[in-house]
Amino acid sequence: MNAASRTGGANVELVINWGLGVDSTAYLVRMLEDPSAHGVDLARTMVLHELTGDEWPATRAHAAQYVLPLLREHRVRLVQVARASRSLEIAVMDDSRQPERIIERGPWALWDEYESNGTVPQQGGIRLCSLHAKGEVGDALIAQEIGDRPFRQVMGFNADEVSRSRRDEAASKNPLRQGVYPLIAWGWGRERCEAFLYERFGVRWEKSCCFPVSMGAMDAHLDRMRAHPDIAGRVLRLEYTSVSLNPQARLFGRRSLLEQFDPGRAADRPVLAAFEEELACPWALYHVRRILPVAKADPTRRGRAMRSVERVDVGRASALGRRLQSVSERRGVPVEIDERYGRVRAWVQRRGPALPTVEELMVTAPFQVRDKKVPHFEREWAAHRRSRP
Repeated sequence: MNAASRTGGANVELVINWGLGVDSTAYLVRMLEDPSAHGVDLARTMVLHELTGDEWPATRAHAAQYVLPLLREHRVRLVQVARASRSLEIAVMDDSRQPERIIERGPWALWDEYESNGTVPQQGGIRLCSLHAKGEVGDALIAQEIGDRPFRQVMGFNADEVSRSRRDEAASKNPLRQGVYPLIAWGWGRERCEAFLYERFGVRWEKSCCFPVSMGAMDAHLDRMRAHPDIAGRVLRLEYTSVSLNPQARLFGRRSLLEQFDPGRAADRPVLAAFEEELACPWALYHVRRILPVAKADPTRRGRAMRSVERVDVGRASALGRRLQSVSERRGVPVEIDERYGRVRAWVQRRGPALPTVEELMVTAPFQVRDKKVPHFEREWAAHRRSRP
C-alpha cells in the first residue's frame, strides 16, 4: 500500500518543505497559529522533510521537542523521505499525522556519496545536498503523491534570499507547481525568524545543514564541531581523504577544516583526538589519474575534470606508506610524507601550468573510496597524454 492510499494523499494541494532549520520552522510554526489566515487547509496539506542523513543532533532535537507536538496537535501530515540508493529510488521513512520522532537517516545519505567518492561538499555553485538528497527526492515523492494535479509548494527562503526564490521558480520543471515564498512576502529575514522562534520557545534555533560543514560563520561552525568532536573527527577524516586524492579539494577552498584546529588549544584537542581515532582504520593505496581539459564552449577556461581512482591494495597505513615510499624512491618518483597523520603521496606526473593537462599519483589514505572512472576515461587519458607539449 503506498503513502497516498494510507493517508489520503490524493487530497494534497499544498506541500510545505521543512528542512528543520530556522527559516522553514519559523514559517511552519507561525502558520500553525492560524492556518486559515495564511490560506492553509491542513487536511489538504503535506509537510515534507527530505532526509540528508547528516543533520546536526541539536537541530533534530529542537524540531522533535518543539515542532512535532504542534504537528500532532493539529494533525498535520508529516512525510519523512530519503533516497533509498544512489539511483533515484525513494524510501518513505515515516508518514503520519501523529509523528513521534525526526528520523535520523534513510538507507542512503549524503555522507555515503562523499565518502565513497573521496570528495567533500561544494561550497558554491550547484550543491549536491540540494539536488541529490533533497530536490530530486522531494520531486519524486510529489509525483507519486499528487500526480498530474496542480499544487502549491512552500519554500522557506527568507527575505534576504530573493535570488534563491527566483532560481527556484526558473528551475522548476513541473508546470503544475506554484512556488510560494511566504517569508519573503512577510519581509522576514533570518534575524526576524530567529527572534520569532526564540520568543516562541525560548531557545536559539541552530542553522540546519544538509551536511555537517558550514555555509555560514566559521567561528560558530567551529564551536559546533568542538561540541561534537565525534562528528568533527569524521568530517576531518573525509576532508583528509579528499585532500589526499586531490590537494586542491579542501572543504573551504584555500583553507582546510583541519587547519582551523590547533593542537595547542585545549578546546581543540578532543576534536583532533577524534580525528586520529578515525584514521585508525584500514587504509588503501590508490592510483589516481586526473584530466583537466579545456572547456568546449570557451577554450580559455577549464572544462570539467575527469578522474580515475583505483584501489591497488588495502592494509595498515604505516605498511602501505613504507612500501610506496620505497618503490617510489627506487624509481626516482618524488614523494611527499605527512609525518603527523601518515599519508604518503608519490607524484608520477604533476599537472602542467597550461590547459589541457593531466596528473597522476599514487597515495595512501583511508580505505573507504571506491574505484570509479567514467566509461570513456581511458580514451581521453590516451588522447590528452599524446597532446601534452
